[in-house]
Amino acid sequence: MKSIRITFFFLLFSILLSAQPYFQFYDSIPVKISGTYISNAWAGGLNFVQVSNIDLDIDGIKDVITFDRSGNKLRTFINNGTVGTVDLTYNPLYESKFPYLHDWALLVDYNCDDKEDIFAFSDVGVGIKIYKNISSVATGLQFILVEDLLQAKYNPPTATLSNLYITPVDIPAFCDIDNDTDIDIITFGNSSTYIEYHQNQSMELYGTCDSLIFEMANKCWGYAAESAMTNSFTLDDTCIANVSSPELTDNTSDLRSPLHSGGSELCWDLDGDGDKEIIVGDLSFNNLTMLTNGGTPTAGHFTAIDANFPANNLSTIAANTTVFPAAYSVDMDYDGVKDLIISPNAPNYSENTSSVIYYKNTGANNFPDFDFIQSNILQDNMIEVGEGSYPSFFDYDNDGLKDLFVGNYGYYGASFQPKIAQFKNIGTATNPEFDLITLDYANLSSLSILNMVPAFGDLDGDTDADLIIGGFDGKLHYFENTALIGATANFVLTAPNFKNSNNRVIDVGDYAAPQIVDVDGDGKNDLIVGARNGKLAYYNHIGTGTTPILSMDSVSHFWGGVKVNRPTYFIGYSYPFLFKQSGVSKLMVGAESGYLQIYDSIDGNLGGTFTKTDTTYLDIFQGTRTAPNGADINNDGLMDLMVGNYAGGLSFYKGTASFVSVNENIIDFNVDLFPNPTNYSFTIRILSKENKTLATGRQVYVLEIYNVMGQVVLTEKIENNIISVDTQHLSQGMYICKVSEIDSKGKKQSGSLMKIVVVQR
Repeated sequence: MKSIRITFFFLLFSILLSAQPYFQFYDSIPVKISGTYISNAWAGGLNFVQVSNIDLDIDGIKDVITFDRSGNKLRTFINNGTVGTVDLTYNPLYESKFPYLHDWALLVDYNCDDKEDIFAFSDVGVGIKIYKNISSVATGLQFILVEDLLQAKYNPPTATLSNLYITPVDIPAFCDIDNDTDIDIITFGNSSTYIEYHQNQSMELYGTCDSLIFEMANKCWGYAAESAMTNSFTLDDTCIANVSSPELTDNTSDLRSPLHSGGSELCWDLDGDGDKEIIVGDLSFNNLTMLTNGGTPTAGHFTAIDANFPANNLSTIAANTTVFPAAYSVDMDYDGVKDLIISPNAPNYSENTSSVIYYKNTGANNFPDFDFIQSNILQDNMIEVGEGSYPSFFDYDNDGLKDLFVGNYGYYGASFQPKIAQFKNIGTATNPEFDLITLDYANLSSLSILNMVPAFGDLDGDTDADLIIGGFDGKLHYFENTALIGATANFVLTAPNFKNSNNRVIDVGDYAAPQIVDVDGDGKNDLIVGARNGKLAYYNHIGTGTTPILSMDSVSHFWGGVKVNRPTYFIGYSYPFLFKQSGVSKLMVGAESGYLQIYDSIDGNLGGTFTKTDTTYLDIFQGTRTAPNGADINNDGLMDLMVGNYAGGLSFYKGTASFVSVNENIIDFNVDLFPNPTNYSFTIRILSKENKTLATGRQVYVLEIYNVMGQVVLTEKIENNIISVDTQHLSQGMYICKVSEIDSKGKKQSGSLMKIVVVQR
């Protein structure tokens, strides 16, 4: 019976593998820009980020995370430990360890254990949720929710509590104002005029810093008032609505009003006198304002205004973003001193390729000296094409190697400037390598097609690939390839506002995202077009004979019943990629949700409704407006996957035949899993290739558990060669356990082993 059961499991597993392709994030394809290889090419891009430190891999070194308002995407960067140098390597392995975050998220150690906790916008109200960092060497990175909506006393000493009100567009400051080691909160009041000081009572009540008990200490901290019309401040305001004994007690009523929206705050002791200055950014302005605190830690009093911060620091330059800058205190170069990072806090309305501004602190933590270094830290080492990235593979010079083209919504400027970037494949048939040739292929920006989405394929039957570009307005533009056979492509705009067979302009509404592909298998390429409405349009090529007539017949604007919108949303930003797997058509669709959806039951059912088999394919999440495109770029017989996103970067996923790496021969370990089947837990032990016990501490591994749909349900680090896995939260059924080795820099090695475990009750 046992033998039959195991055979059945492996047979079922083989069936599952044939049902969909598998990919692994792969960051080892070299990319060269301006003659220099970039270190984090496939990190996915950054637009409008909040930046924090945290020890991700529990090695005692503070790493860096970015949280992007473009799609609420968190990215994790491992610090390689080079003192005085920004040496950060993108590693998405840790991203799944974080809870769902949206709008804003900052990491601050509130309980004095030297582990940064998460302060983020709440899911259940207008305010703050908090996760405690409970990571350890044994468990790896872990968080637990301790506050889903942080409460505060606005009228102490009464016991009345209400949520500590902070909007989704604000960036509050979390810092120790009174120097008693617990974390206080600074934010603008809802009137947008005064800065509120919410004092943490943890030390006062318990003598420890591990509690989160807040009450209003001052409704007008520092006695400064910001203008309702500009971002200028008036000092020594009378603050008639303030508490009766500021920063001590409060016997007045709460005068909150629902007016304020759009402020960023950072508190920092900039002059070494023990009290905190405040650095403020505002929604409609491009500068940061610093208010000098001439008071004390227990009685703040602002005495000077610097509207050109941080230009007062030696020869550095003032912050200057198009709109709404926000400042963050982060050690970027592992020298133990917090540096200054500035990024716009206004999605879609500011710089998007030079939007992470780095000032190195050459002074001390409590007496900083900021030197401007660059305006695109991290971005300079990744593929970054502004807002939106729409990849497509095409061998433009007929050298047998697939090149990479990336369209975009646009680069920010006086107006958005849409372009298509061209990366030539300068590698070999089995080892691709890309070199940026130009950010504006064929000077296509001169056409001003906002949100350029390129698609390549033969549409006129002459065997060479033509070009279709989809645009923001929902229309398509056809470029004929007029080059001789075998020559470098030469595209000529032949049909702007491309028409269908009824001589009507093809228009899918907004955000046309085309794919050129033979849908019905008749030897002629057709068109599938995604759109902002989340649906797909299908246009069938109805040309006949040896020289097909370029004529597209509108078949459906709701093809296959595909609609990738999230529940209750009217928009979806569908992006199609139809492909064949073992001769069977599969449809992958990018979406606003940031995930990829998979559909099948397509062949023989082109006029029917397709079957949606996965809405979060392989748990690949890239923020928002994902754009998939695939090709076998290393000639291993497996399709590889490129995924674009609205942050303007790319992520590359190498095709694999199964969960077992194609480089299995490099694996020098074995895996023992027991008991199996299991009820509530099982153990995984790492052995040598000869099944001998390994010495502890020799290496680190990662365990990923997949369900039968190919979704990751659990990720855990394996240290000391053994781990016990709690399965009580897993449903009854079969799961696939994949074990991979991690190198000293936290990167997952290409070799990995798979085991099947059955959970039964």
